[in-house]
Amino acid sequence: MKHRAGPSAEERRKWRKFTKGEVARHGTLDDGWIIIYDRVYDITTFAITHPGWNNAGQVSTALAITRTLGTDCTEEFEYQHSRTAWNQLADFQIGVVATKEEEEEGGEALDRAPSHPLPSWLPDEVVNFWQTYKQGLTDQLCRYLEAAGYPQRRPEPQRRPQDDEERKGFRFGFWKAKPSGNKPLESKS
Repeated sequence: MKHRAGPSAEERRKWRKFTKGEVARHGTLDDGWIIIYDRVYDITTFAITHPGWNNAGQVSTALAITRTLGTDCTEEFEYQHSRTAWNQLADFQIGVVATKEEEEEGGEALDRAPSHPLPSWLPDEVVNFWQTYKQGLTDQLCRYLEAAGYPQRRPEPQRRPQDDEERKGFRFGFWKAKPSGNKPLESKS
């Protein structure tokens, strides 16, 4: 159902309120929210499993999704999407945009939203959904998005305490690598 106007007073009472600033902090594929007609949607599960990441014909669509994360994309969504997409969008709603009065009142920690919605129909709409969903953002996809101007948060690589010592040894020339192993040997010179 297309909502061509902001939420009614009744709808506002029903939903959690978020400021536009709070929505803006959710502007990456691994945590992507959008605003459409003052309603807040968490489209993370859709965004990271979008077929465009694996189908060259849909890459521009996937990039458009990435570009709109964390923003009010009412005009773009209104222009681009079918009635089916509007109906599906409702399954991703997590709240409404707080009014100025609600922002001033403050209240509970508004940034704590429920886990990312996963509509029951989504796995049936996306080929290899569960595999893609579990894989999450790949390093290759992050590099591609950064090159396109949409940097993503990447998980920090796991560092072992011995890595620092090995790096220090290599930097100062105290270590020589074993021809057939992963660990360096101390120099005997």
